Amino acid sequence: MKVSKNFDLREFVSPGVYRKWGDSSIWFLDQRVITLAQFIRDRFNYSGMICNWHWWYKGCGFQKYQYSGFRSPSCTIGAKLGQHRFGRGLDYKMMGKPNNGADELREDIEGHFSMYKERGLTTIEHRNFAPTWCHMDTRWTGIDELFIVKP
Repeated sequence: MKVSKNFDLREFVSPGVYRKWGDSSIWFLDQRVITLAQFIRDRFNYSGMICNWHWWYKGCGFQKYQYSGFRSPSCTIGAKLGQHRFGRGLDYKMMGKPNNGADELREDIEGHFSMYKERGLTTIEHRNFAPTWCHMDTRWTGIDELFIVKP
């Protein structure tokens, strides 16, 4: 199911969630994470990756990502009350760039936060905790500036 110009629903959910819920998996996502992913794709004019389990195969040259979007309560990856559990978090990667583009993306977010904020972004994870991906989420923070979390 296409959820934006360049993204498929399966890129935002794990295989187990999609097997059980199919296209109804959309119910578990905050629409703003889809908006953000598409904004980044358009802004950088570079293919982004969240989850790739639906096309990944051994030897394809990429790591398999299954839990970079929504994480169900039964998922053992990440914090039990992390933003991924609420459909508000994603780990964005720009494959083929140094560190999967994580530093480049974080620097752009920090330098142009107002554009990202308009699309719902409130929080990113500090680079020391996410060296090869950019965790971002749409949680309520109660502040106007970018919140950089150090889990």
